Amino acid sequence: MPFLTVHDCPVRYDRTGNGPTVVLLHGGGLDSAQLSWAPLTPHLVLLADVIAPDLPGYGGSPLGATPPTVAGYADWLRAFLDAVGVRRCVLGGLSLGGAIALRTALDDPDRVSGLLVCGPYGVDPHMPGGRLGWLTVHTPGVDALTWWTMRHSRRAVRATLGTVLRRPITDELIDQVQTLARTPGAGDAWRAFQRYESRFAGPRTVFGDALARVGCPAVLLAGEHDIVPPAAVRAAAAHIPRGAFVEVPEAGHWLPRDAPEAVAAHLLELITMSAEPDTP
Repeated sequence: MPFLTVHDCPVRYDRTGNGPTVVLLHGGGLDSAQLSWAPLTPHLVLLADVIAPDLPGYGGSPLGATPPTVAGYADWLRAFLDAVGVRRCVLGGLSLGGAIALRTALDDPDRVSGLLVCGPYGVDPHMPGGRLGWLTVHTPGVDALTWWTMRHSRRAVRATLGTVLRRPITDELIDQVQTLARTPGAGDAWRAFQRYESRFAGPRTVFGDALARVGCPAVLLAGEHDIVPPAAVRAAAAHIPRGAFVEVPEAGHWLPRDAPEAVAAHLLELITMSAEPDTP
């Protein structure tokens, strides 16, 4: 699991396979490249050069000076792509990673030959959890209690995973999540992101009509039981000239783990639709 330096801070990432380059961005909360994308990688490595970094503040990558915002992460991603020698790629993202992918396609379209996003943040104009969600984010001590519980209670981890997964939740997965929860600084970047994004009037980031400027082929996925409303993902896909929406049956929000075969199939199809990216 190699490291490199981006913005004067170490970044842990995975890279495997041969072919057109695919860069995969994990979600927020307790997540990492390995946790979200490991189930998908075996379906891709024979046909693609797969790169999956831990975002700053997650897994093995310290936050450093990167602002934990959609724009801050998109700026960091461009520097990361330069550091690994990728000029152009198919970009995939889950939830927070989906928002970063969409932002990058808007701000630096020459870097993105195709997009696949799963339950992306930034397409729903409503705050997750409504006003109660806003209150939870901004009430002192609530987040600290939540993270303490995740570190110490397997039952709490299982209940939380049940909100984003439909597949059976294994003891191994609970172990992986609790290992991340016990990492020094775990949750700091996510809490900062939530405080920035969560406004009483609604989320700060809503792409809306701006998605009409995404020129590459794009596939937007939502699980049938996604916490990001499938109707909002469908509406976002309709804004993108070469966009398509797919609802994955019997799946939740964590699609790379809930339906890795389906996500991989759409990624491979997208690679054939896209101009072949440069590989170093």
